[in-house]
Amino acid sequence: MIRKWLLAAVSLILCLGASVRAQTGKVIELRSAKQLIGRVMNGEPVRELIGDVHFVQVTSTGQLVRVWCDRGLQFLSQNRIELSGHVRIARDSVTITSPDGMYDGNTRRMESRNGVRLERGATVLTAQFGEYFADEKRSHFSGDVRLVDSGSVITCRDMSYFEDEARSVAVGNVHVVETANRTEIYGDSLVHRERERSTIVLRQPRLVKVDTSAAGVIDTMVVASRVMHSYQDSLERFIAQDSVRMVRGDMAAECGLATMWPKADSIALRTHPIVWSAENQITGDSMVIHLKDRRIRRLTVMGHAMAISRADSIRRRRFDQLSGRAMTLWFGGNRLERVDVERNATSLYYLSDANGPNGVNKASGDRILILFVNGNVDQLKILGGVQGQYFPESMITGREQEYNLDGFLWRERRPIRQGLQVVYE
Repeated sequence: MIRKWLLAAVSLILCLGASVRAQTGKVIELRSAKQLIGRVMNGEPVRELIGDVHFVQVTSTGQLVRVWCDRGLQFLSQNRIELSGHVRIARDSVTITSPDGMYDGNTRRMESRNGVRLERGATVLTAQFGEYFADEKRSHFSGDVRLVDSGSVITCRDMSYFEDEARSVAVGNVHVVETANRTEIYGDSLVHRERERSTIVLRQPRLVKVDTSAAGVIDTMVVASRVMHSYQDSLERFIAQDSVRMVRGDMAAECGLATMWPKADSIALRTHPIVWSAENQITGDSMVIHLKDRRIRRLTVMGHAMAISRADSIRRRRFDQLSGRAMTLWFGGNRLERVDVERNATSLYYLSDANGPNGVNKASGDRILILFVNGNVDQLKILGGVQGQYFPESMITGREQEYNLDGFLWRERRPIRQGLQVVYE
């Protein structure tokens, strides 16, 4: 009786091995196991592998997939193995570890259900659930996804990783931390390319940079747009496109395209840029904001440059104005210190005396230089080809808009920061 039982068991195990080998091109080769127990479960031949289990399979491209675990339950007709205990799968430079999972020999797919970790060079990805497709060199992860590489940390709800391209696609509550410059990006979805060290955020991106000034003051910059790029190469930069809004301290900006260079501490604004600094509004064809100690130090405006500030808090239609081909504004301690206007420089400045408003003065020249003290005009110099006109109060009352300089456009609403969001006041 015992002999018959042994013969039956040996026959079952041999049949199980033959069943696996019969699947041409999809063979799972068992390399080691401390115990092998053959059985039938629900009419299906199964073998249980226990202790130091190691098996391999060749992918469709001829590469070897290696799998280790403490225990495996191999369903031979399905060519599938349920894995448990210190599960590890390796192919080329990719290693995936998990407490348990499943390996499908037909599709060469591994599934990890209770926490998974993928390592590839300096890249480490962790999640609650993961799938790895060995033939396609593709993986998908969901639940508390976290990707760490040499330059950034990305967290999200779902992520797909394409090994050959070193490309990650993330969706759902995406958060990127650029470790080198302490800059964070939020959005709904992104594409990250490791080799190019670039990231593009495609939906509702926001860039947040929290700095501490030399005086120890916390200063937060928030940039929002429709699309945002981050490049962590030798020309480290951030590019915001379409409906760009930016707020930092009492400075705000709006444009169609903004490029930020953290190392150079400068920001270039293009496509109908507007900058607000305190009570001043500046417009032009393009601008460059130069920062020092994380505060605005200089603003350079090129093409159709115009600076506007409200001249009278009571007479709301009166604005002091400057215009020219180019303009440079210098700031100190967040206050305007000097303005230099070049080429076709024109100023419109409302006057007042002890008796109240006293008309407006319009002047032009090759260059206009204005100096400020405590935010108020102290000196105004006009150099080269000077021309001037004075319009008395009786002429301008109620007709102020007729005296505005060409290109005048005042925006009542400007971007402001609410928490980590940019809205309009």
